[in-house]
Amino acid sequence: MKKFKEIFSGLTIAYGQYQKGDRGTNGKLKGKAFIVRKNVTDKLWEDHLAGNPPALGIIPIREDNNCKWGCIDVDVYNLKHHSLVQTIRKLKLPLIVCRSKSGGAHIFLFTTEFIPASLMQNTLKKISKTLGYEGCEIFPKQTEILVERGDTGNFLNLPYFNGTKGLRYAFNDNGSAGTLEEFYKLYDLLACGRQEVEKIEIEEKKIEEAFPQGPPCLNQLAKEGFGEGARNNALFNIAVYYKQAKPDSWEDELVKANQTHMEPPLSNGEVQQLIKSVNRKGYDKYRCKDAPINVVCQSRLCRTKRFGVGYGEEQMPLLGNLIKYTSTPPQWFLDVGESRIELKTEQLYSSPLFALACLDQANLVVPVPKSKDWKELFLKPLMNNLQEVEPLKSLDPINEITSLLQDWTTNRQSARTLDDIFNKLPYTDDDREYTYFRMEDFYNFCKRNHWEMDKVKTGNLIKRLEDIFVEEERVRVKNQQPRLIKIKAMKKIEANVSKTKYQQEDF
Repeated sequence: MKKFKEIFSGLTIAYGQYQKGDRGTNGKLKGKAFIVRKNVTDKLWEDHLAGNPPALGIIPIREDNNCKWGCIDVDVYNLKHHSLVQTIRKLKLPLIVCRSKSGGAHIFLFTTEFIPASLMQNTLKKISKTLGYEGCEIFPKQTEILVERGDTGNFLNLPYFNGTKGLRYAFNDNGSAGTLEEFYKLYDLLACGRQEVEKIEIEEKKIEEAFPQGPPCLNQLAKEGFGEGARNNALFNIAVYYKQAKPDSWEDELVKANQTHMEPPLSNGEVQQLIKSVNRKGYDKYRCKDAPINVVCQSRLCRTKRFGVGYGEEQMPLLGNLIKYTSTPPQWFLDVGESRIELKTEQLYSSPLFALACLDQANLVVPVPKSKDWKELFLKPLMNNLQEVEPLKSLDPINEITSLLQDWTTNRQSARTLDDIFNKLPYTDDDREYTYFRMEDFYNFCKRNHWEMDKVKTGNLIKRLEDIFVEEERVRVKNQQPRLIKIKAMKKIEANVSKTKYQQEDF
């Protein structure tokens, strides 16, 4: 356990867990990912290796924005892991391939010392492109986390859950499943220092794509081969691509593609029928939800391609790494291109409000898709990879409203008599047992202190303060009967002033 813990060192003040759900049509396990704001204890490491659920997820980036490991997350579930290992060894890259929980691959780069997260991320991005997995998720997902704002970054599920008995193992060079001890040997052999990482040379060779600027799924399938059972749907999507990329000769190109990529090729009659289908108005759209496309779909990356999904529309920057802070109301953080955007729920749900948030926070001008397209093509894929985070207690609305009440009723000017309630002041009785105030006066104070919750929700929040809230009642004041909030009088918090006595000196 000690060595495993050392290898996967990361953020220590929070960790990730995953509640398993059903397996989707693309082979990926569905479930709920969430971050727990507690210290990573030795018991969590021990339970992970022992197979005691839930499995442990570690956030690789630390508070100082350094990390000791990174990972390329390849979500391809018909992946030939042995071939991937052989390719990596031919390129002489110091990487270890592990089977992910869903059957894909986690390609790790380990270092013997902590290095900047930016260096790790940039190195892995270059490597992923060389390996043919451009657009895959890279961990650490952030190069900087704002711990003081409650930011934690994203976690990755670790290998060797249930030790050697589990399915999340590293692959030896011969393609066999490696024991934990064999994984340690691979680590000792391949872990790099910072200088070695900086010296990793990656040949920037132009990758020849079968379908330039086309959907990543088609280019990946062209490398791996189109299965016999899904040739018709695959060729349909190729037809849609050529109709966009080469409108004057797309039918001829489709015939060639059938002979080049289909094993065995479809009959001429089947190809002609496909051409008729794609020529029908409204039918020349990619079919992304059917096999074999759904298995290798990279929808976020696809929308950045010239002839990808959304052809003819203004291109949306790459969207990813959605995190929800489960406060009241919730806070959302989303990576938009190279920028990190903070969103309210209504801004995430509405494409026009989302575009305004991007412009306001990052000076980004993004397209505004139709409401249906925004939800289906952008929002739903983001929600599939959502990670939830418990908010800091200091940011909990209950704690915030309590602090505001205490400040307003004890640290500010108070009413001398109940009549002064109309001067927009709180009144505390002579016995200092109860405090009375008008809701609108307190709410205006809250707004001046950057409180964003509306008046009704603020009132409901006060009613939830069981140890403080007493009742809401009408009280006769100056021949009027204003509706007043009655709470238990709160004590003023005195500043902790140092009582150290200093020796008097003569000057």
